[in-house]
Amino acid sequence: MNRIGHLGFSLFLFSPFLVLFPAKDVVSAVIFSLLPDIDLILKIKHRIYTHNFVFAFALFFTFFILLGDIKMSFFIFLGIISHILADLLTKTPFAPFYPISGKKFALKLFRSDNKIVNYSLILLGTISFAYFYGIKI
Repeated sequence: MNRIGHLGFSLFLFSPFLVLFPAKDVVSAVIFSLLPDIDLILKIKHRIYTHNFVFAFALFFTFFILLGDIKMSFFIFLGIISHILADLLTKTPFAPFYPISGKKFALKLFRSDNKIVNYSLILLGTISFAYFYGIKI
């Protein structure tokens, strides 16, 4: 899934949280849903070191120590988890339990570069966010 798809997926997934939490918390999860793809910038193997639950937990604890805010750290954690879940929908297998297990998973529903899926997700996510935030369309 590309950046647009990840943003749309996380917007759709987290928009209902707007009923209970401030928008800044939800938006933090959405923004941090992009973090696992930092492996592309760092030029390390894609979907190995930053696309797993150990990475998500490590960052949860790191941000909790740095921020001292359990709620914000949890939303950051949720954002990273949403990235992993979204990538599981694609055709490319990866190991979400690395380094505990190297077993690779993929639901193989679509290619990660599928423009129809990625743009549909951003549209769906934007509409969902607007609905739960109370923006009249």
